[in-house]
Amino acid sequence: MENNNVEYDSFDSTYDEKPEMFGHPYKELQDYFYKSTRRGTLLDLGCGQGRDSIFLASLGYQVTAVDSSKVGINQMLKKAQSQGLEIDGIVNDIQNLKLQRKFDVILFDMLLHGFENQIQQELLGKYSNSLNKDGILCIVYPDDFQAEHFMNILKSLSANWNLLEEITVNDIPKIEGETIDFNFKMMVAQLS
Repeated sequence: MENNNVEYDSFDSTYDEKPEMFGHPYKELQDYFYKSTRRGTLLDLGCGQGRDSIFLASLGYQVTAVDSSKVGINQMLKKAQSQGLEIDGIVNDIQNLKLQRKFDVILFDMLLHGFENQIQQELLGKYSNSLNKDGILCIVYPDDFQAEHFMNILKSLSANWNLLEEITVNDIPKIEGETIDFNFKMMVAQLS
């Protein structure tokens, strides 16, 4: 994988001030991956400070975590090291990241919905090509979107997608100073 060593500061100062800004991984995400018999390689896109990456590495996934925040990546790697976990952390923008390998699982946690439809399609196309056969894509998004929205994009790229699950996320970590007036969903789709 290529790390362009580009400096990003989008969340750097925020993460400096709040080392545990987004809290723990959602209980529903944890439950899904606890129950899953699938292990292997996992790409966490927009990993932030690594809440999902650290949890998933603790389950035995070989995690590659990408975020544009150098501070977030460094905080994640320090925490992972203190827990004896190995994570490949990459500072890069997900739109410019060049991958040299494929993954069994790709996770977009509260990231994909922030892009316009055309960019969502480009990102899903790019990262669909980075999945191994029978790989899964896990997308967490606010409930003003539906799994059908993302499935339609995926099926426009390749008809070989199956929606495995759509899960309502009730365990939403509270962010100091922010009011959340929506719920989250998590969808899991498999490329066959």
